[in-house]
Amino acid sequence: MRIAVTGSNGFIGKELVKYLLSCAHEVVLLQRKEPAIITANATYVHYDLNEPDRVYDLKGVDALVHTAYMPFTTTNNSSEKNIKGTMALYHYCIAHGVRFVFLSSMSAHENALSQYGRHKYQLEKLMDPNSCLILKLGLVIGKEGLFNRIYQSLKKMPFTIIAGGGNQPVQPVYVGDVVSTIERVTNDKRTGVYTLAVNRVYTMRALFNAIGAKAGRSPIFINVPYWLVSKGIRIVELLHLPFPVSNENLLGLKQLQAIDTSDDLKRLGVSLLDLDESIEALVH
Repeated sequence: MRIAVTGSNGFIGKELVKYLLSCAHEVVLLQRKEPAIITANATYVHYDLNEPDRVYDLKGVDALVHTAYMPFTTTNNSSEKNIKGTMALYHYCIAHGVRFVFLSSMSAHENALSQYGRHKYQLEKLMDPNSCLILKLGLVIGKEGLFNRIYQSLKKMPFTIIAGGGNQPVQPVYVGDVVSTIERVTNDKRTGVYTLAVNRVYTMRALFNAIGAKAGRSPIFINVPYWLVSKGIRIVELLHLPFPVSNENLLGLKQLQAIDTSDDLKRLGVSLLDLDESIEALVH
């Protein structure tokens, strides 16, 4: 198959491209900057969510996996650009017979507080699930992203700030399971909406403890109210200092909802690594 991947230089995009090439697929890299090195069976096409009216030549492409997303910050409200750019690509794919796979999130629901969750949910509602595949991912355990920022912070910091008691429900999914599932369901020409995350529900505190164990640290928790954590993050962001969690992450955390994923996993025909297995796969 010939599969295009937007955001092919991002966290999930890079892992997906590597996996697809290992499965002998041809891959079209859709990203803003041309890679310094392009491997065999991969071609580059300039892509930018900021350019929704750009005409793309995706001739011969069987499927497109949309991982690209412009992050929302206090100085950059990218929501309209994400919606307009994503829907332009979706309509192009539908019109040209290209299977469209959209990566959404478990934080995307009608009560979402974060810009990320709200607009991923809005995009889900704008798409016809009979014409595309929508995968709602849990917390992705990988070498980049939120998990890795937490992991690196726990290795360095003597204590851990935890918001709201740390009892928020968390359902992880290993990045290796994400990319192998995408490859499988794209091959199967599957459509519909599926949640991809382990069925077991952990708490945020349990997640930090599991990460700390692998980082060789036993976290010392400091419980702080949401509003105070938010104020602290805003100051850190204004000073452009590194911090593992953004206000967007915090808002997503505040409205996390536990979901029974057993039926979706059965229909997808996948078995996922649990939290400890996922972390073990990363650190060894």
